Amino acid sequence: MLFNSYSFLFAFLPLLLVSWRLAQGYGPTGLALVLLAFSTVFYGLWGLPFLIMLAVILGMNYAFALALAAPEPEQAQPAATTEAGSEGEAEAQAKTESACMCGSRKQGGCRFRLSRKSLLGVALVLNLLPLLWFKYSAFLAQNLAALLHVQWHFTSPGLPLGISFYTFIQIAWLVSVYRGQVTPQGFTRHALFSACFPYVISGPIVRYEQMGQQFDALSPITAENLAKGFTLFTIGMVKKVLLADSIALYADSVFNAAEKAFPLSGGEAWLGSLCYTFQLYFDFSGYTDMAVGLALMLGLKLPENFDSPYKSTGIVDFWRRWHITLSSWLRDFLYIPLGGNRQGRFMQYRNLFLTMLIGGAWHGAGWTFIVWGALHGSMLSINHFFRACIKGKTLERILALAPLRLCSILFTFFCINLCWVVFRALTIEGAGRMYKAMFAGPFTREAAGLSATTDGLAGFAAMVARWLPNNYIQGWIPFALLLVSFFVVWALPNSHEVLHGRRDGSHPRLGWRPTAAWATGLAVMAFLTLILVSRKATFLYFQF
Repeated sequence: MLFNSYSFLFAFLPLLLVSWRLAQGYGPTGLALVLLAFSTVFYGLWGLPFLIMLAVILGMNYAFALALAAPEPEQAQPAATTEAGSEGEAEAQAKTESACMCGSRKQGGCRFRLSRKSLLGVALVLNLLPLLWFKYSAFLAQNLAALLHVQWHFTSPGLPLGISFYTFIQIAWLVSVYRGQVTPQGFTRHALFSACFPYVISGPIVRYEQMGQQFDALSPITAENLAKGFTLFTIGMVKKVLLADSIALYADSVFNAAEKAFPLSGGEAWLGSLCYTFQLYFDFSGYTDMAVGLALMLGLKLPENFDSPYKSTGIVDFWRRWHITLSSWLRDFLYIPLGGNRQGRFMQYRNLFLTMLIGGAWHGAGWTFIVWGALHGSMLSINHFFRACIKGKTLERILALAPLRLCSILFTFFCINLCWVVFRALTIEGAGRMYKAMFAGPFTREAAGLSATTDGLAGFAAMVARWLPNNYIQGWIPFALLLVSFFVVWALPNSHEVLHGRRDGSHPRLGWRPTAAWATGLAVMAFLTLILVSRKATFLYFQF
């Protein structure tokens, strides 16, 4: 069931709101059970095996959390000859047994005992194994077969929906329990936190520290939360249905042509890359807006996930704005454990590169994602090095001036757009054809397919004609969509600013207000999206 489907809009969501209203007399506990029940149905409709697997993983992690929450067992003291000493020894022995994995004694000690740190390591490995199997087994088998020059017929297992996201959520939860920041509060609470339908499939990647107290304070729906949530949900629907799905047609045609080695002009390659750049942004930020809006209807506040990332002045700034919850997860659970910036610049850049390399692999099992991660890791390292070199110097103040900030934004967007090419391509060869069409001398005779005898104005005109779009992007619609996309991304406030205002406390002129004008505008946008919802295009991040 998709957020942008008639079954969700006209059946699931209305039933949830009605049930919430009926259960409000039972307090937070009753509302939590309603939310858990609907979340179970929402995820279960994608497939019963997926639901069973999710339940098994949650049960396993809750058992590990109970063990991690227990204090470190004290070492048994030497036996004393007094009766009191014997009692103390027996108590110490009982504590020791509680930490045994097998729970039995053998000649005065445990057969096998794990420290809390080792127990956490086992839990993390068992969480990662299903992700590695379902997501990467086919990729590893394919590359191993190519390396050994053998033919293997390996059937790829189906990818459980949302496994990448809920695995990261579980890892963060276990680490928080290990550090004493979170205490398990019952399996029902853990299941609700882990499987809550707004974010279980594609994020945001939440932490229990952000959600636990909110589940304790679930309350009846208010008119303000319902209005704001509907506003944000509608904005997300517009991004997804009217912009992302519409512009995707042109991005897909260009990238599919590159994969099949069809003729591709330079203009088409550039326009196709831009189409995908905006498709991905509106698709994922649209999903996030819808998820945050749905949660807000119920009084839950999810963490912000996008902050106008295409307005970034550098790659460092980009990763503070794009998929914020993933960036913070990678920082806290990969970059910092690797050493962060504590061991000098070289090690910092190494850690940045490794973090982004793993982050790229998290997005998908393919060399294209690994290359994308390596590119971003390299750019992050270069950007950090440049910022360190100019810090406190005149050049830093010069680059902060408005005209040069604009140049920084455009250059950063140019780099991001180039990286999205390999991210979107299905193969390295397809990405190579895209780059070749974009950069391999679009105004040369070879690129235009002209003979050496063709010269003058006619030859130049022929070269320009061969570079312009003529096969896969035709008519005015794709250009209009790109112009609208540029305008929305750079001229309008983002969703968070529309609803809550800017970080400096000011409010944009287009800020949300409970007025008739806003209600009418939202109604028109909702009507337009409902007409096109029948296309039922899934969200891009479902595949990651």
